Amino acid sequence: MLPGHWRMSEADIEQMNDMRKGGIGVSQIHDFMASLAVGYHNVPYTTREMHNVNAKQRREGGLDAESCLRYLRECKINDPALYYKEVVDETYVWLLQQLQISMKGKAPVSIITDDDRQMKSAIEQVFPEAHHRLCAWYILRKWFEMVEKFGIADKRWVQDMYERRHSWATAHIREKFFAEFRTTSRCEGLHAVISRYVKSRYSYTEFLRHFHRCLMFVRAKEVEADFECAKSDPVMTINLKQLERSAAENYTRAIFYLFVPILDRACAIRVVDSEDNGSYFIYTVSRYGTPGKDWRVVATSDTREVRCTCMRMECFGVPYEHIIAVLVLNNVHEILRSLILPRWTKDAKLVAVQSMGVIWDSVQLTQHWCLMDWYRKVCKIACHSTEKFQFARDITMLMLKHFKNEDAGDTSFPPEGPPTEGGRGPARNPPRRNTKGNGAHGGKKT
Repeated sequence: MLPGHWRMSEADIEQMNDMRKGGIGVSQIHDFMASLAVGYHNVPYTTREMHNVNAKQRREGGLDAESCLRYLRECKINDPALYYKEVVDETYVWLLQQLQISMKGKAPVSIITDDDRQMKSAIEQVFPEAHHRLCAWYILRKWFEMVEKFGIADKRWVQDMYERRHSWATAHIREKFFAEFRTTSRCEGLHAVISRYVKSRYSYTEFLRHFHRCLMFVRAKEVEADFECAKSDPVMTINLKQLERSAAENYTRAIFYLFVPILDRACAIRVVDSEDNGSYFIYTVSRYGTPGKDWRVVATSDTREVRCTCMRMECFGVPYEHIIAVLVLNNVHEILRSLILPRWTKDAKLVAVQSMGVIWDSVQLTQHWCLMDWYRKVCKIACHSTEKFQFARDITMLMLKHFKNEDAGDTSFPPEGPPTEGGRGPARNPPRRNTKGNGAHGGKKT
């Protein structure tokens, strides 16, 4: 076909647009079209023509900034919780202020950044109470630069200090909650995910659309994790079964799997001494086989408050093996509420919903999936027995009526009341309805 006859049909343009929204490149789309047409010679256009069509659509779409705002307004209609604001000249201060507004005024507790002076100044202005620390990887890089600059790599004290780098990098975040982060690796990992969806050649509007697609992917993975955490229980593998089960009931699956090795290491911790100070006890603990390296654990007499000199609880929000050893010594079977950080629990999002008044789609979808899974199991069991079916039917109809009354503004429970806690409510047949050939009293019409 001659170049003058190269032309994309409206159907092909629509299909190309839909595929580009999914992040598929023009060359791949052309390959797909050729596959459908059983050969490149049957595709009446080239990739260059496809790029020309894309460029024409951008020009017809108006200014890129106007298109961005139009797209954000459309997103706001579908998601009322979306927050956005536009300015011409933005700074780090403005950016952090908008972050705080979008978080309902809540400021971050801890921040880790590289050595950007403007960012440091902005953090001091907007979040003066936050604990700001430099990335440990950045500190190490500066360390190498200093050693190379002054030629002291062969000095013994320099080598000894480098071998203890884990300790002095961690010392800067001890006592402060950093969720055990010492570097900006979490941020770099997120950048790697985003880079799979957005490219440097994208316009502002294309960037927003594909960034939104990236957010949808992240939220979908989060929903999967929430659903898996809510509907199933992990296998118990540690000798401290009761504490492990308590962790499984409270923590999210990810935090639980981080806590299991701590429980395992706690089996090697020994309490070598204890001191009674009336209202509290001071325990000295050490690891089996490593005498001379001790930690002090302070616990109230009722064992409701426990702290350790390792300060890992304050830094990470999870009790470490030293505290666990003291709990085991005092025959405590459940992890104390004072040792469970709300952000690591299964109910963390529900608490945030109650405090912020925002229902995230991940929360709603997780609740929907859980209810579907539980009711599917109820159906599988109840359908094999008339008594169980009637019981399940009555409870379901009662809940539906109650929820409808709530939505209508009537918060009182239906007159028949909820099923009794100690047993089942009376099974009732469904109400009789008038149908063709069936009168109000069950007699035939004449």
